[in-house]
Amino acid sequence: MIPALSTTDVVRLLREGTAVTWAYADVSEDREDPQRLASSRRTSAVEALTRAGAPQQDAEVVADALIEPPGVAAPVSRFLVAQEGAVVVDEILPGPPKLPDTLGHGPVLDVLPLLAHRPLDVAFLVVEVGKGGGGFRVYRFGHEGVDEEQHVQGRTDTLHLSPSGGWDSLRVQHHVEELWRQNLKEVATAIDDAVRRTRARLVVVAGDIQARQLLAEQLAPATVPLLSMVDADTRASDALVEQVDIALARLLATRVHDALDLLRTHLNRGDATAASRLGEVVTALGAAQVDTLLIDPQALGDRTLLALGDVPWVATSPEEALGAAVLGEAPAAPALVRAAVLTDAAVVLASAGSMPGDSGVGALLRWPIGPATPSAGGTA
Repeated sequence: MIPALSTTDVVRLLREGTAVTWAYADVSEDREDPQRLASSRRTSAVEALTRAGAPQQDAEVVADALIEPPGVAAPVSRFLVAQEGAVVVDEILPGPPKLPDTLGHGPVLDVLPLLAHRPLDVAFLVVEVGKGGGGFRVYRFGHEGVDEEQHVQGRTDTLHLSPSGGWDSLRVQHHVEELWRQNLKEVATAIDDAVRRTRARLVVVAGDIQARQLLAEQLAPATVPLLSMVDADTRASDALVEQVDIALARLLATRVHDALDLLRTHLNRGDATAASRLGEVVTALGAAQVDTLLIDPQALGDRTLLALGDVPWVATSPEEALGAAVLGEAPAAPALVRAAVLTDAAVVLASAGSMPGDSGVGALLRWPIGPATPSAGGTA
């Protein structure tokens, strides 16, 4: 699963390998004296970027963008890339900062902040239902804003049960309950369709307890395992927000756990479909052989690799460049992630303490290591 950082502009910049200026910073506005903070932030950013080699005009447009109000409640971070005096990537990243603020300039764009905020390209639905119908919003993990919104209004003319007793009351009760089911069936059909279209991995449902139960009965079998029910009647409630955060964290933890488990399993089997040494991982990336790259940037420390302008994209020495132009030395983590994105490999951030070996990297491979391998595939 390619991380959501693989937008068209980001991939283009990674592939081109031309010099860009970037910044990642916590831009929350819940601090005292925000005007003074903005002025100080701009000055510091311009100075740091020019020291890093950024052209003055790039440094200034990035610094100006950093102090623009994000339009999102704190906490929130921002990721910016500038080239030739213009901002070409401006991503608002809701939630607490995932990494320290970073500023840089060079041919290898550091997309680790984007990866940390968007470790999965996952859509999810937040649903609110009542007996008269309901609606949902579609979001993407790590993205601000709503991708899609839909509301289904069912019949409400006879939704209330008659207070009178007897056979007539029972007949009305059955009629009203059937209306509820019909209304929730329409909502369920819309949800099933959205799940198929967006390939959603999570459906969080809030609202009337009986409506939630009726909805679950009407959903397609493929949607039911994605359900997470929350005892909240309003979409904006703290309980609902907390439930969404917990469910997404569980989804990510499962992804990391499964990747680590596969890595250990294949290494223990010795079937040559996994690698845990830096050199092996670099070679596999160069051959477009990596299906999933596992990486702990902190464990790689100040190690560097050669970033290349074409396939194989990354190398440990000039002799391994295979004729591709050497863009220069780059920190190992951004260089490895760049090669992974450009060869359609998934990237999983994991703790080095959970990975076999001590290199801080691992890889699940598309085919075994060995002399008889297919030719290297294309790029993203």
